[in-house]
Amino acid sequence: MQKILKHMLFVSLLFSLGSAEDIKSKSSWGVEINPLSLTILGTGSSIKGFSGVVSHFDNEQGEEIALSLVYLKESEAFDYGDNIFTPTKTINTALHYRKFLSNKTKGFYYGGFASYTYLDGELKDDIRLATVEKFGLGGEIGLRLMKTDSDWSLYWGPALRIGGYLGSNNDIFEKDTLGMDIYDKKLFFDVDFMRIGLRF
Repeated sequence: MQKILKHMLFVSLLFSLGSAEDIKSKSSWGVEINPLSLTILGTGSSIKGFSGVVSHFDNEQGEEIALSLVYLKESEAFDYGDNIFTPTKTINTALHYRKFLSNKTKGFYYGGFASYTYLDGELKDDIRLATVEKFGLGGEIGLRLMKTDSDWSLYWGPALRIGGYLGSNNDIFEKDTLGMDIYDKKLFFDVDFMRIGLRF
């Protein structure tokens, strides 16, 4: 009886290990960063920033769900009379769905995204500051260069995103402030060349 139990335990162990490998081959995770954002953080500049993405890849269906974050801030304070302000902050986060043309998570893809943006900056022709929160929707196309047959691999790919914001709180900030050229417009587009990812 003990021999039978040992064999059953051994077989179930092999099966569980095989299942774990099978699950790993069916899906994987990825993390992308923009190396330029790290250099901005390290130069002693008043601008602090970060740009990154966390992705989940369905390697069987050729799909990707991604959460992106862009954070930009001017850290120097400016004195306007009796008040001291840090005039500019930009936060953008988006949830992306991407479908690859092949059944693997590499090559060309198309998709859509929902975006949330927080803007805090100086108004046009005015020293006053304003804060705006807004939501948007958009679509994207891109190319993913990736090895899908290895456990750990680097990947990269350009992308073009086009979208628009709901509501009317657009085009109210000074354009020379941080991030307003993209995120303050009613309709926006973003070209991505700089993010490098690690799949695991």
